[in-house]
Amino acid sequence: DNTLVGAPREITHGSLSDLKKPDAVIMDEMGFRYLWPTEEFTPGRVVEMNDRRAVIVGLCKASPTFQTFPIVYARFSQAVSYVPGERKVLSFILAQGEPGIPDDEVCRRIKEQTGLQAMTKEQFRWKTIDYYMKRTGIPINFGITVALGFFVGCAIAGQTFYLFTVENLKQFGALKAMGASTFTLARMILLQAFTVGLTGYGVGIGLATAFGFLSASGGGLPFVETWQLLVLVLVALLGICTLSAVISISKLARLEPAIVFR
Repeated sequence: DNTLVGAPREITHGSLSDLKKPDAVIMDEMGFRYLWPTEEFTPGRVVEMNDRRAVIVGLCKASPTFQTFPIVYARFSQAVSYVPGERKVLSFILAQGEPGIPDDEVCRRIKEQTGLQAMTKEQFRWKTIDYYMKRTGIPINFGITVALGFFVGCAIAGQTFYLFTVENLKQFGALKAMGASTFTLARMILLQAFTVGLTGYGVGIGLATAFGFLSASGGGLPFVETWQLLVLVLVALLGICTLSAVISISKLARLEPAIVFR
């Protein structure tokens, strides 16, 4: 209550000191627009949470969560009056060590003196990620979606390049009759596959990013688009193009130059 540690970092309306007022809360902008999409924010709006009075004194920006519920910041003594009755209403305590003392050493001392679990910021972050990866169905659902997209992409791209090769067997046969090797023709098909793939990659990433900006009412992307993710998508795309081209090349390798005379 005194330090207001854990408060929102970016407050767009009002000030952090307003939380000292009776029944004061700060709500995230997305949550406010979710509840009142057509109304402008005015400080002092009174709402009820579990039959308890709450006064919205400000708005802030917060990271989106998996749920669509609004996020409300309040002093701890005020927050416990909003939640249903439970045996424990405290999830964790955010602490900061003295200057010059490593975080690992602080965690070790807390464990020894209290017997409670203590983690650094990075450890807590990975523990949260590990929970969603091992105890929820999110990785399986996303994995199935990505796998289906990969296999469907391989099927469509492979069929397209295979039909392209079959429809132009006479032209490829003529090139072979003039002395072009199978390796040369294979490089031609790979070049075509990578050209189409890279063009589609640029168009796809551009459309996905544009859709993200247009769908986000608060500005900015509603999803994380890191360079590692873009590289991973590019590698997968090149893999699809390579696999599709190999299907066409296998047909081309068995092609006899004499087909041009038939």
